[in-house]
Order: sequence, then structure tokens, then C-alpha cells
Amino acid sequence: MNKAKILVADDIKQNVKLLRVILTASGFDVVEAYDGEEALEKAKSENPDLILLDIMMPKLTGYEVCQKLRANGTTKSIPIVMITALHEMDDRIKGIDAGADDFISKPFNKTELLARVKALLRMRQIPAKEEETNILESILSGLEEGVVVTDGQWKITHINQTAKELLNIHETDTANIDLQTHLSRLNLSIPVDTLLTTREKTTDFQILPASTQIPVSINTRMAKLFDDHETVVSISLILRKEGDRREKLS
Repeated sequence: MNKAKILVADDIKQNVKLLRVILTASGFDVVEAYDGEEALEKAKSENPDLILLDIMMPKLTGYEVCQKLRANGTTKSIPIVMITALHEMDDRIKGIDAGADDFISKPFNKTELLARVKALLRMRQIPAKEEETNILESILSGLEEGVVVTDGQWKITHINQTAKELLNIHETDTANIDLQTHLSRLNLSIPVDTLLTTREKTTDFQILPASTQIPVSINTRMAKLFDDHETVVSISLILRKEGDRREKLS
């Protein structure tokens, strides 16, 4: 797993050095900036996962840096913790208005600092995963082919509507469906055991119609993804009704 990258911006070098020691000891990568303009440039060029931002800095204050980051499309979602010697409520309100996510007062507590950093990083990961899932679901739903993706144990992780129809899957919640078991109930052109044991990265076969169904065969390509230890980590199936490819070419 990649280390989270944290931008530390403070015009006092001793403060930056102390924060670097604390953060690197906890497994974070650290990028340094020593004034507001440098903090702004490093935020854009380094794409940090979180920013620790001093308020009282030369060239641009922490408030100004925060406002500019929130106005930029590539930096607007980066969590920002303002580190300040200011304790007045008005100053914190000003920081909130600028777009800060949290505050740490100087002199700060190491345990509290790390707890706030880790909490903000966790919160940032949740919507990112949801966004990735939504994008993937949108892509799959727009495909004419049926697409099924499983984990290494054949449990379905993603399936589009076309694949549900071709495989005669009616459940709305497919998370616990074992695709191996479902395929064993269908009329395949090759034994299911062949699909389970093959070490080939891709395997083509057909899902043949049962005698009680309308005679339409489904051409299927199975792809297996292996890790460095030759263990299957993911399986995907692309399904097309026989004749679909010929129709597109004609």
C-alpha cells in the first residue's frame, strides 16, 4: 500500500522538522513548504493526501492559501488542518470560512495530531471508493455485452443488467452469488471443472440453450487475473448472444 503524502507548510523550520520526524515515524511521506506561495505550488505539483498549514506565513497567509486551494478543481478536496498559535474563536471561524477541515493549536499534542490526521485520511478514502464504484457501474451499464466480475473465489463483485438477463439472474443483490455454482446449473459447451482448474488467462466457451428455452447460444470469454504467486485474484466474463458480432459487422 502506498504511503499517504502530507504537505507541511510553516515558515519556522524547527516546526517543519518536528512535524517531519513525527509523521515519518508514523509511516507518512512528507513534503515541505516554508511560505504561503510555496505551499500553494507544492499542493498543486505534489498532490498531497493532506495538508498541515500554518496560518501566519509570509507572502500568503494560511487563510489565503486555503481559499485558493478550495477554488482550484485539482486541490479543492484535499483535507486541510490549520496549525496555529491563535486560540480566539473568531480566528477559527475565519479558518472554517476559508475551507479548513480541522485545527491544531500550538504547542500541539503528538497523539492528538496523529489521531486527527488519520481520521481525515480515512474520511477522504470513503467517498473516493464510492466514486470509483459509481464510475465503474456507469461504464458497465452502458455496454451492450454482458459483463461479470468476481473475486478469486467466484463471488460476484460487479455485474451489469445485460449479464443478469443472459445468465438468468433475477436477484437484485448479487454480492453473495457464487458464479461457479450458477454456471454449473447451465448448459455449457465445456465442463465447469475445466473453467475452475484452467491456468489459461483467457478461455472461450458457449452457454447453450436448454431444451425449454428459445435456442440462443451465448458466446463467452472468461479472463483470469493471477497474482505473483499464480493465485487467481479476479475472474471476468464477457457475454454476447450468438450473432451479435455478425450483426454489427454486416
